[in-house]
Amino acid sequence: MSNSNWKQYFDKKAETHGASVKSSDYFNEESFFMQRDNTLNWLGPCKDKVVLDAGCGVGAFSEPLVKNNTVYGVDFSEKSLQFAAGRGLITATDDLTALHFDNSKFDVVLCIGVIQLIPQYKSVLKELARVTKPGGTLLIQTLNKGSIQRKLLRLFEKDTKFDQMYAMDELKQVYQEYGFEQIEFLSIYHPFKFVTKSNGGGLFANMFSTSFAIKGRKKID
Repeated sequence: MSNSNWKQYFDKKAETHGASVKSSDYFNEESFFMQRDNTLNWLGPCKDKVVLDAGCGVGAFSEPLVKNNTVYGVDFSEKSLQFAAGRGLITATDDLTALHFDNSKFDVVLCIGVIQLIPQYKSVLKELARVTKPGGTLLIQTLNKGSIQRKLLRLFEKDTKFDQMYAMDELKQVYQEYGFEQIEFLSIYHPFKFVTKSNGGGLFANMFSTSFAIKGRKKID
């Protein structure tokens, strides 16, 4: 879908479901909260930081960070941003390939379940890297290209909405290209509740995780 079609899609979901996590495209609420809790725990302690939630939707993912941090949220769905603002995010409509923020503004940048919607994902990662402070963290969560489960689902599902999927090694290489080190992975195995952590994916994670998160620390010159 084009950006304008995605905007209409998520505006409609927000109009239908309001601030509920149903406004996002997680399988169900249980899946959303499981992934959020595991991912934020993996991110580690976050206090007195300036945080960007890039493609924040209704703001449900980064809401737990609002209490102890300054959290910005950008999205192209204005309807979704109304609910994100209600959760305490500082919101703005923005293009993830051309963010309006200054260089090195954020201690932590999150981009959760977004890049599978955007073919020009390298332009997005380049922008997210630009606004991450040296020593700061960029954390992205997306769909696993190598997942056996997703390959099987494609045989039966006609919906090709999530054609963009990524290999762990592919994103690790892009992270390194844009100046990140200490790169780690969190692998998620829907509908199971366990996760695994690694520095490079591994055969089991590459084949069986349905999605994964990747985080890295931006190098300090």
